[in-house]
Amino acid sequence: MPFTHLIVGGGSAGCVLANRLSARPGNNVLLIEAGADFPTSATPDDILDTYAGRALGNRSYFWDLQVRRGDDVPYLNEKSCRPIRYEQARVIGGGSSINGQVALRGMPVDFNRWSSLGATGWNWEGVLPYFCKLESDTHFPGEMHGADGPIPIRRFFRGDWDPFTCSVAREWEQQGYGYIPDMNGMWDDGFAPIPVSNDGHKRVSTAMGYLTDAVRARPNLQILAHTEVLRLVFEGRRAIGVEVRDETGAQRIVTADNVILSAGTLRTPWLLMASGIGPARHLAEHGVPVVVDRPGVGQNLQDHPLLSISAYLSRSARSSGAARRNFAYLRYTSGMAPGWNSDMIMMAVCRSSWHAVGQRIGTLAANLAYAYSRGTVTLSSQGLAAGPDVSFNWLADERDRSRMMDAFRRMARLYESEGVSRYASYPFPSSYSARVRLIQQNTFSNAAMTRAGAILMESSPLARRFIIRNFIQDAPPVSQLLRDDNALEAYVCANVGSTFHPVGTCRMGAEGDVQSVVDPRGGVIGTRNLYVADASLMPEITRTNTNLPTIMIAEKMADLIGTAG
Repeated sequence: MPFTHLIVGGGSAGCVLANRLSARPGNNVLLIEAGADFPTSATPDDILDTYAGRALGNRSYFWDLQVRRGDDVPYLNEKSCRPIRYEQARVIGGGSSINGQVALRGMPVDFNRWSSLGATGWNWEGVLPYFCKLESDTHFPGEMHGADGPIPIRRFFRGDWDPFTCSVAREWEQQGYGYIPDMNGMWDDGFAPIPVSNDGHKRVSTAMGYLTDAVRARPNLQILAHTEVLRLVFEGRRAIGVEVRDETGAQRIVTADNVILSAGTLRTPWLLMASGIGPARHLAEHGVPVVVDRPGVGQNLQDHPLLSISAYLSRSARSSGAARRNFAYLRYTSGMAPGWNSDMIMMAVCRSSWHAVGQRIGTLAANLAYAYSRGTVTLSSQGLAAGPDVSFNWLADERDRSRMMDAFRRMARLYESEGVSRYASYPFPSSYSARVRLIQQNTFSNAAMTRAGAILMESSPLARRFIIRNFIQDAPPVSQLLRDDNALEAYVCANVGSTFHPVGTCRMGAEGDVQSVVDPRGGVIGTRNLYVADASLMPEITRTNTNLPTIMIAEKMADLIGTAG
C-alpha cells in the first residue's frame, strides 16, 4: 500500500501527526526521523529524567549545528561574533525529549494576534480545544483544561518550593505581584508554579505520549529512524516525496500522496530552500532551481532571548535530593515595550545543573517574552551539505537591549534584598557558555570533577569564590557591570542566549501576503500536497515557552490535513 502521508521529522509535532493520521482508516503513514528512535519501553534514563539537564548534556541527541548571535547586533567583538553551538534536537520526540518540560500554553491575546495577521481560525477560540485535547491536567478540571490527553500536566505548588525559590517569591510579592496557581488559565501578571509535562516520576515526551506500543503496532504506521531527508521531490509544483539518506550513506527516493514538514524552525525552511521554495534571488545565488518564489521562507526568526545571574546557595536554601526539578515563574510588564503587556519573564531555579556543583548553584533567569528583533535562516555559503546558516540577531533592536539591561538590574536587586541574600551569596553573571556546555555533558569524569569541586566549595568562602571565578564565571562581576551602562549593554549583547524556542521562519498567513509561507490550513503557498506543521509557522512567538503550542499546532493540523487529504 503506498504512503498517503509522509512526515519529515519525529519531533514534538511529528509524533503527534503520526498518531492522529494513522488512527484514520485508509491512511498509510511514514514518519522519518534523522536521529534515534526509542520505543517507550527502551527510552534512555537521561531522557526519562524529570531533571532536563541530563538529556541536554548528551550530544548524541542533537544536530551538529553552529549559529550566529547576529549580523546587526552592536557591541559584538571578534570573540562574540564567532558561531556558537546550538542544541537542536535530533531524536524521536525532538525538543520534548530533551527540554525543560515546561508546559505553558501562551496567552489568548497571542493567538488572537495570529488571526489578525492572516492565520484565520487560529484565534484563542480556535486553538483552545486542541490544547485541551493534548493534555491530561492533574490539578485543574473544567472546560479550560483537558483530562484524558496523551500529555500529563502537573505542578509543584508554593508549599513544595525550596527556601531559595520561596525567598524570591516573597520579594516578588512585596513588589506587588500576585500568586497565580494556574498560568494556563489565568492571564494577569504574577508568579506561578510551573506546569510541567511529566507524571511525577518521568518525562512524558510526544514520543512517549503519542507513540505508545499500541500506536506503534498499527499496520499502517511505519517509523524510519536514523534517516536524513535531503530534499523534497516535485512533479511541477506538486510534492510527491523526498530524497533520503540512511545511516549507511545510501540514498533513495520515498514517495507519498502528501508530504508534511515537521523538521522544526531551523530545518524546515532549509529543506524548502534546498528544494527550490524560497526567495528566488537567494536560491539562484546557491544554484538551486526555483520551484516557487516565496520571499518569506527563512525570514521572521524569533526566540526568547535569555540572560541570567547565578549565586552560591547555602545548605538551608537547596532543594531536597528527591526534588528533581521545580522553579517559580514570574510574568511581568516592563513598561518599556509600548502596546505590549506581559512582555517579560523571570524564573527562579534552585538547581542549575545535574552535577554536584550545579546542585549548589541557584539561578535567576530573565527572558524577553516578546522580542522585536528578527533573525534569518538561509542556505550556507559552504553548500547544501553544510545545513542551514542561522543568524538569530538577538537584541538587534534597541528596545530588546534596553529591556534585557533592565531585567539584569532587577535580578541584581533581588540578590541584594535582605530575604534572598540570606540564602544566596556571591552572585555572578552566568551563561550557557562553551565552558558550561563542556561540564554539562553527563560523563563519569565530569561527575567526579564536580564532586571534588563541590567539596572544595563547601570548605571555605575563599575556596568558593575561587571555584566560581575560575571555573564557572566567564564575565565581569555584577557590581562592575551595574556601574557602567555601556559595559552592561556590551555584556548583554555578547552573552544573551537562547531559550531554544525558535519559531516563525515559515510564517502562516494570507496567500496574498508576500511574507506568508503557508496558508491557515498548513499548505505551502504555491504548491500542492505539501504542508508544514511545526513551530516554524507561528506568525509571532507566544509569550511563554513554545513546546505546548507546537503540540497544539500538530493536533490542529492533523485535523486540517486529514480533511484535505
